[in-house]
Amino acid sequence: MSASRPRTAPISGLLVTATAVAASLVPAGSAQAVSGPEAAAGQHASVVQLNIGDEANSRACSAVLVHANWVLTATSCFAKTPGAAVVAGKPALKTTAKVGTTTLDVVKIVPRSDRDVVLARLSKPIAGVAPVKLAAAQPAVNAAVTAAGFGRTKTDWVQTKVHTAAFGVTSSDATTLTLTGKGTDSLCKGDAGGPLVNGNGELAGINNRSWQGGCLGTPATETRTGATASRADGLQDWVRKTAFHAPGDMTNDGIADLAAIWGNGSLYLYPGDKAKGLAGTDIAQLGGTTWATTKQLAAGDFNGDGISDLMAMWNDGTLHLYKGDGKGKVADAVTVTQGGNTWGTVKQFTAGDFTGDGIADVMAVWNDGTMHQYKGTGDGQLAPETKVNTGGSTWSTVKLLPAGDFNGDGIADLMAVWNNGTMHYYPGDGTGQIGNEVPVLLGGNTWGTVLHMTAGDFNGDGISDLMAIWNDGSLHLYKGDGKGGITDEVTMWGGTTWKTMLQVT
Repeated sequence: MSASRPRTAPISGLLVTATAVAASLVPAGSAQAVSGPEAAAGQHASVVQLNIGDEANSRACSAVLVHANWVLTATSCFAKTPGAAVVAGKPALKTTAKVGTTTLDVVKIVPRSDRDVVLARLSKPIAGVAPVKLAAAQPAVNAAVTAAGFGRTKTDWVQTKVHTAAFGVTSSDATTLTLTGKGTDSLCKGDAGGPLVNGNGELAGINNRSWQGGCLGTPATETRTGATASRADGLQDWVRKTAFHAPGDMTNDGIADLAAIWGNGSLYLYPGDKAKGLAGTDIAQLGGTTWATTKQLAAGDFNGDGISDLMAMWNDGTLHLYKGDGKGKVADAVTVTQGGNTWGTVKQFTAGDFTGDGIADVMAVWNDGTMHQYKGTGDGQLAPETKVNTGGSTWSTVKLLPAGDFNGDGIADLMAVWNNGTMHYYPGDGTGQIGNEVPVLLGGNTWGTVLHMTAGDFNGDGISDLMAIWNDGSLHLYKGDGKGGITDEVTMWGGTTWKTMLQVT
């Protein structure tokens, strides 16, 4: 593009924010894709088609799944009129997102202030589609990158399949990549908000403007294929803090905290620390020494406010929710009505977002050895149970059962310590079910000596870690590797005093 170029034109279906055309905007149209070839079967499954507005004021954009519940796209796609401000909250225009054969409403948007990108929350999680991984660094000048989207092509106005285009990076600044299409490849209307991926398949940018040379509806005299994209590297923390609420985070800093009931029956919260695992301080909770009557304890966000709460099973068989306040404290107990006083028969109890809707669910092992999932309803209550198919009635042999997101897909998984001392990883599938076990090699069969174990993102990388109290009373952190495994332990502060703990979560 020249220094004195004509005014730019976006590439959404109506006013697109991704391309510059000579003198005027490209005419409005219905849903439109990249002018390159159709993506091969199974490739770019995370690319999403957005339809925004109604028949009188409609446009199309593309997007990419970055979490089971969230897509990343261009902010300008959501402007009610060209140039209008876009604010966080419910979209000003009705918006739907189509992922494969599934169409969902977009219920919330969270725009960035420094570049043309926005996170959009879906009404339900998408299962079976792996979210794209954000690149850690910007692509180098001359690097080859691939754009994908549902925009128009050289010959068709409306697309139902993802198309791709090859680009080279010509320059970049702090927030923007400048691109040139390879051959005749170009971005067209409807491709705004679509992903730009590097050679490793990682998200390098979000497409927004293009000259649209060669696209259907563009004058034949326009042959330029240059485009721009908002850089995606550097957005990892923002995406994580918006989309991934760290399980166990009761202090609202994006880091998991540790709750523990001492032998005298008092409950304390130990704030997490990104660098050290734990900050080395504690916060006393309400209830004095009455927590001694707690049979089992689990942490999770049961009301969808982004703050972890505590779910406690009393020794009378009832279940109670203690809402977190975001400052490291919990409120008075609210009885969970599901199950009445039958919870006392549960052998193992853990919590995590197994359905990807942002609400914590409960996994419980009944005394017959079967496991059941209780979906969180978003108000601190639980829905009736659904039996977990994996494992049948063998779960009674499990000694420890922490839940966390160990592979970074936004869905809770399980770590289970079997009674032979080995530990196994069970990936969650987003429907409340789990996959088959994968042995965790670290530690061999020594895990049977662990007294207590819990999971949470204690270093802020979006991957759950394990905290384990050894039988000598010392506390150790095992960082998650993002693949369902863990790394060597790091000893936490407190010496051997952790041996007195009755419950840890």
